[in-house]
Amino acid sequence: MQQKRRIGSARRSAVAPATATRSGFTLIEVLMAVTILAGVVLTMAMSTTVSARKVGASGTRSRAQAIVDQQISRARTWPTYSSLNQLTATRFNPSANGLTTSTTVESDTTGGKSITTIRVTVTGSTTTVLAAPIVRSISIAAP
Repeated sequence: MQQKRRIGSARRSAVAPATATRSGFTLIEVLMAVTILAGVVLTMAMSTTVSARKVGASGTRSRAQAIVDQQISRARTWPTYSSLNQLTATRFNPSANGLTTSTTVESDTTGGKSITTIRVTVTGSTTTVLAAPIVRSISIAAP
């Protein structure tokens, strides 16, 4: 009988030992990472949308306040007290960008004194994000 001579190392097994290290991720790990990443991205997208909506609302409210302040300043600098009723005219109450301005002038002459109250209201249409009307009043006494 002839003996076969082995050259090299011992015979290798077809199955890798259980203690061998593997490189890469399992399918479950990848799916969990994608799920977590999708949750983070969706949360960021929602907060960006809410922030953009609030910035738009803030801009609309700032425009409305500027319109009211302009009309109150106009009333303060009006040249003649007796013609303050002209502030109710359409040319002094513009409607633009979904905002409507209205001015009321009320005179009170009780007690021998003449006091005029001017109320300016800016309201938003249904397409604007102005939730509540902006209202400012000023009282002016006769000179």
